[in-house]
Amino acid sequence: MGRRAWGTVRRLPSGRYQARYPDSSGKQVSAPHTFATKADGNRWLAKVQTQLDSGSWIDPKAGQETLGVYAERWVDTRLVRGRPLAPRTAELYRAQLKNHIVPALGSTPLRQMDASAVRAWYGTLSGPDGPGQVTAAKCYRLLRAICTTAVDDNLIARNPCSIRGAGQERSSERPMFALAQVQALVDAVEDRWRALILLAGWTGLRIGELAALRREDLDLTAGTVSVRSSVVDVIGQGRSYGPPKSAAGRRTVAIPPHIIDDLAHHLATYAEPGAKGLVFVGPKGGPIRRNNFAARVWAPAAEAAGLPPGSHLHDLRGWGATVAARHGATTRELMHRLGHASPAAALRYQRAEQERDAALAAAMSAALGHSDGMTSS
Repeated sequence: MGRRAWGTVRRLPSGRYQARYPDSSGKQVSAPHTFATKADGNRWLAKVQTQLDSGSWIDPKAGQETLGVYAERWVDTRLVRGRPLAPRTAELYRAQLKNHIVPALGSTPLRQMDASAVRAWYGTLSGPDGPGQVTAAKCYRLLRAICTTAVDDNLIARNPCSIRGAGQERSSERPMFALAQVQALVDAVEDRWRALILLAGWTGLRIGELAALRREDLDLTAGTVSVRSSVVDVIGQGRSYGPPKSAAGRRTVAIPPHIIDDLAHHLATYAEPGAKGLVFVGPKGGPIRRNNFAARVWAPAAEAAGLPPGSHLHDLRGWGATVAARHGATTRELMHRLGHASPAAALRYQRAEQERDAALAAAMSAALGHSDGMTSS
């Protein structure tokens, strides 16, 4: 007698009521809990039918998998523009999961992930004992992306990551070198690495792009360097060469003429032979490895040149972009030199130069006020 137009409600020996309904395959599914009255069961069925009709229904048995297990599979199967994650990106995601997400949330079933749990986790991660705001923002964005996919997979009804501004990085300003410091850095490294430092600073190439450069990529007659490939070293997977990070990363950049002779000297003295030969290799003929280069070449040279503590080779990229902006490079021109698809970074360098220009103008006015021999006309 418990029949209705859709689904059934029956009385159990306990006196409570059980609701059942057919899923999309026709299989009968029981409600995850019983009801005190038959009317309560009918109301619940009506709600489920509405959700099924609107496409917002979530199987009550879905989401039993833990966040940790789902997140690992997410990294393995994630596609960006139809391609798997780059090895370095996958490595970074797994490190963020292992160090900052899974220890706190990994054992939580997906269906139990809620906004309060995410807020508590993020509050700890971004607090004074956490790894810092930048890392917290990166981890939050990763968790939000994973949960977005879980919503798309109909495993959870809504994304529990709803903290406004939590995914925005507020990086501290990177050190800005003076031209004299960059020249001191060039003079401090061994002759083998002089051309690499010059090219990094004056063209803005990334370390992975520099490490992948081959002789055929340098046209010293035309004064250009073509970025066709990049290299990444992934723990447990070794070294891999592949296309740049984005389509915009594949580019040809003009080389300032004053470093052409240094590059010619390097090619004649240190680069591998043949058109496919690597431009930059170590004393034993091995390719550049980021960590080894940072420890053995960059760190002692940076100290000798008096660079600010914590300076990285990547800071030369920002220095080169700022110099280009200072000499009138447009947003589009900076995007091309840096290999960026978005104008955000280019605008940052231009904004820095505008702020400096305003400061210079203010200083000029201040100097006028302190000059007894100057009068307005």
